[in-house]
Amino acid sequence: MNDDLQRAAAANADAVLRRFFDADGRLKTLPAKQSRQLAVYDLIAQRFIPGVRYTELEVNRQLMGVYHDYVTLRRGLIDFGLMDRAAGEYWRSGGTVPTGSAPMPPPTAPLRAGSAPSARGAARREAILTAAAQLFAERGYAAVGMDDIGAAAGVTGPAIYRHFGAKASVLTAVFDKVIDAVMVDPDVIGEVHAATDEDPATRLRHLVTGYAAAVSGRRGLMAVFIREVHSLPVEDRALLDERQRALIGLWRALLARVHPDWDEERVRTAVHGAFGMLNAVGTFDSPLTDRELAGQLGELAVIALQLG
Repeated sequence: MNDDLQRAAAANADAVLRRFFDADGRLKTLPAKQSRQLAVYDLIAQRFIPGVRYTELEVNRQLMGVYHDYVTLRRGLIDFGLMDRAAGEYWRSGGTVPTGSAPMPPPTAPLRAGSAPSARGAARREAILTAAAQLFAERGYAAVGMDDIGAAAGVTGPAIYRHFGAKASVLTAVFDKVIDAVMVDPDVIGEVHAATDEDPATRLRHLVTGYAAAVSGRRGLMAVFIREVHSLPVEDRALLDERQRALIGLWRALLARVHPDWDEERVRTAVHGAFGMLNAVGTFDSPLTDRELAGQLGELAVIALQLG
């Protein structure tokens, strides 16, 4: 970013804050002028602490508190050089660091140290999530306490709270595992939408069969996903809904290209029907192996969508 644009952005910061953000710090609309855009992104970047590394889900949750189109905000932060990413992690790489009180609300997403967690800590956290998912599936979220989770994971006393501050945080992390496994990254969705020269039937077939494999290999997690989604904190449920809408929107866009003679309602019904069938893997027991179940469900979905 050139110096002139940076100086213009700095000069516009106060005016941009008053004009484009509401009293709660939410962005009302993105300005058209580039210098004002940079000022907006610079203010948003101040929600992230230099030296702290964030997962993509943590970044998304933070940006959803600013604006409904969190994907655009995330791309803008990277494009303007205010954030960098690698290996699924994001960190501040530029922008203003306030010396007094920050003009934007402080971060609300969980923060992690800049260095990677120890192998022992990572293994313990994974053990907690595995135990929690199994207990949630067997007993239901409401009937499971933090002590139950700790005992099942071999983590006693207050040690479990070093990894998760509350039971809702455990459930959110369990759901994050499901989301990461079965959802398509928003950046990929944008690339697929832009790739108009790609055969839509082939692309959709790959997406559908890949989703079938992901859910079939995670039946226990999908059971928790289906039964306990209402127990998620509001902001985490909003993030889940947003990612699901993006995935369904991609399937609908591709299916409409496969069947240009289908009206919008037929496309919508077909996609939601196939999506619901695949998600139902968490509602019944099957003696089939994961591979066999994925093959059968994927084939049924392909037939339902008439992908040839």
